[in-house]
Amino acid sequence: METAPVAGWLSPGRQAAVCFTIDDVHPGGPGDLYDGGGGLERGPLRHLTWLLERHARLRATLFVTADWRETHPVPTRRWLARLPVLARWLPLAPRLPKGTLSLDRHPAFVRYLGELPRTELALHGLHHFHVGPRIPVEFAGRSRRQCRRALRRALAIFAQAGLRPVPGLCPPGWEAPASLLDAMADEGFGFLASARDTVTAVTREARTAMSGLRGQPLLAPAWVSGRRLLHIPTNFQATCPLERALAIVECGGLLSVKAHAVKNAAGWTSADGLDREYAEQLHRLFTALEQRYGDALEWTSMGEIHERARAAA
Repeated sequence: METAPVAGWLSPGRQAAVCFTIDDVHPGGPGDLYDGGGGLERGPLRHLTWLLERHARLRATLFVTADWRETHPVPTRRWLARLPVLARWLPLAPRLPKGTLSLDRHPAFVRYLGELPRTELALHGLHHFHVGPRIPVEFAGRSRRQCRRALRRALAIFAQAGLRPVPGLCPPGWEAPASLLDAMADEGFGFLASARDTVTAVTREARTAMSGLRGQPLLAPAWVSGRRLLHIPTNFQATCPLERALAIVECGGLLSVKAHAVKNAAGWTSADGLDREYAEQLHRLFTALEQRYGDALEWTSMGEIHERARAAA
């Protein structure tokens, strides 16, 4: 699926733009398997607050799971995983009971999210769980009807919690089958963030070839699914060399920076997990960009990019 970059996503007079997103946000806290932000001012999102205090133009998009059920990102029932037919259709790791981490059951977490400055919320799936060996890829193999049902349920939970997300989705595990794209358009979504590529060489014509949708513009948003959805790529994390960020800006692109709320998930470590060390790496990156480019660089969010591109279209 190859598409062309859209016009109008960048404000006139700006050389390039930067946005910052955080995945895996959920009410799990210190007493759970891992903290997805439920630790509030003592959890990983305190590092976001720290960054927002130091960078007055920084914006953030949090991709939040409505009712997180994943306990392990990889199979733990290894004997079952060795059965080639059954393994595709059965849960290969324990799941939390439905509702355990549903947003509407955690009002303190909801209030905390609502009080974060310059921060918008978008969806990161309903349960962040899938049967079979690829546990996080919630929408893989799902029909259009199943995807619609999951999206509607996730939106209902957000509404019951009193949260108003922007109309976007980062699919768990980056997986975005055509059935999900159709379901998103059916349910009134406007953008998705699927393609993550932090290794492809930076050129104006570069295409994504790592996780999620392939063949998308690496440096700019693009319409997909018959121009019904705007795809916004992810092309940087703070463990990448600074030269990659500078190259993206020099090409007039969108520097799309990723973090994950969960650093260590049952033995699985995210290189871009939002701990103190990663926050300091982000601080050095943002400081370097501010000093080098000043007002020529636009600090934006995925929701704002979508609104601008839609207005231009």
